[in-house]
Amino acid sequence: MTTSTIQKIFLFVFSISLITCGCQNSQKGFELEAGDLLFQDLDGSSLSDAIEAVTAEEKPLSFSHVGIMVSSEKEGLVVLEAIGDAVQYTSLDSFLTRSLNMDRMPKVRVARLKKQHQSRIGKAILHGKSLIGLPYDPIYLMSDSTYYCSELIYEMFKHSGDGSEIFKLNPMTFKDAKSGTYHPVWVSYYRKLGVAIPEGEPGCNPNGMSESKEIDWVFDYSK
Repeated sequence: MTTSTIQKIFLFVFSISLITCGCQNSQKGFELEAGDLLFQDLDGSSLSDAIEAVTAEEKPLSFSHVGIMVSSEKEGLVVLEAIGDAVQYTSLDSFLTRSLNMDRMPKVRVARLKKQHQSRIGKAILHGKSLIGLPYDPIYLMSDSTYYCSELIYEMFKHSGDGSEIFKLNPMTFKDAKSGTYHPVWVSYYRKLGVAIPEGEPGCNPNGMSESKEIDWVFDYSK
């Protein structure tokens, strides 16, 4: 049996397990809805680890990425996210299997806006869809027409109502929480970009967004 065949069998079996997991979720009374936020612990890259190092407190699961569930005409519910080169759609299976724990479970937790904000989801999604195809923001600045993952979510809900902010901006830091000095990955990263580290500029991040009092946790895929 070739390596390619083995990989195909593994992917098929894993897809079936995800479907089974989805059925179990439904039996427990949980079903994904448009507007649900998917917070993800993305390990495996120095940049993801650096994001967590400068934004996370001591806790079992920290987040370096976030996407939002939306409905698409062709595929049903998909994840809208800013990742790679642009703002784009990603299938739920692809999103969930991107980062797995040692038990082969997705390192993803699902949050839902509190009831008083639910009416803003429709407009937020419309605005988010209007941004599909715009470039990813590698510098992490809020003042241009490029978007990083949490910036996309922030902007979507900023344009969903009376202008009030569900999520807040805070001064960004790229310094290691323990040492108080710039994380070496960020020093190298911004040196290659040829721009100054935007220390103290207003911004947001998945960990900070996950601590908002305006959301409720509704499911944990890692368990």
